[in-house]
Amino acid sequence: MKLIANRNLFQSNEEFLKQISRNINYLEGIMIEVTLTQDGVPVIIIPYDSTTLSAQAIKNIQTTNFSNIKNYDLITLDSFLKSLGAINNKIIINFVPIPTTQYAQNLEIINQINKQQVVNLYSVINQYPTLNIYLSSISHTIIRQIKQVNTNNKVGVILSPYETNYIDVDFYIFSPEMLSYSILKQQLEFNKEAMVSSRGCEEMMIIYNFFNNFSSEETNEIFHSISFISDYPLIIYKLFN
Repeated sequence: MKLIANRNLFQSNEEFLKQISRNINYLEGIMIEVTLTQDGVPVIIIPYDSTTLSAQAIKNIQTTNFSNIKNYDLITLDSFLKSLGAINNKIIINFVPIPTTQYAQNLEIINQINKQQVVNLYSVINQYPTLNIYLSSISHTIIRQIKQVNTNNKVGVILSPYETNYIDVDFYIFSPEMLSYSILKQQLEFNKEAMVSSRGCEEMMIIYNFFNNFSSEETNEIFHSISFISDYPLIIYKLFN
């Protein structure tokens, strides 16, 4: 079972780094959420949850210079990657872009903003060429910008029921609600990587029940081909073993 660890809602960045260090040999990789401060510093944010880090809190981070942010447990992407050392595991950076809806009628400004966001992100990533960094986002616009400048990093999309257009990327991240046996199988046949992300026990059970709906022969092929992203990787491992 291929496991990718995400920071849970009760961990500090320091605790998450310690967890990674203890379990690095058992993990396929880790996943982090990154956004930019107002002055363009890529920082790691706690995974989004309506009860903890609200959309307003993300906005506060995105509209404040890094040196002035006091109320959040933030670490720069640069510091985090440096702390990992020379690991070979996958490092999935899920980029949460600064919204551009206020410029909805001006595509030129939107493109400029998105391009600069990607430039700022790569200003850090390019310092770690030996790390196995994957890049993802829910935003198709950002993904297209990343693909324009990207050379070595694999690029993926977080599938959303609110975005029905197809985008060709290297890997796809499914939420439990987006799971589809036929789509998973199809993407694997296309030599795409597939991942399933879950937060908390309820979403783990959705994934567990999904795989139990099919015969073992059908699920084994997919089960051992995809990766499971979880804020509690040990629990999801025990659930299936």
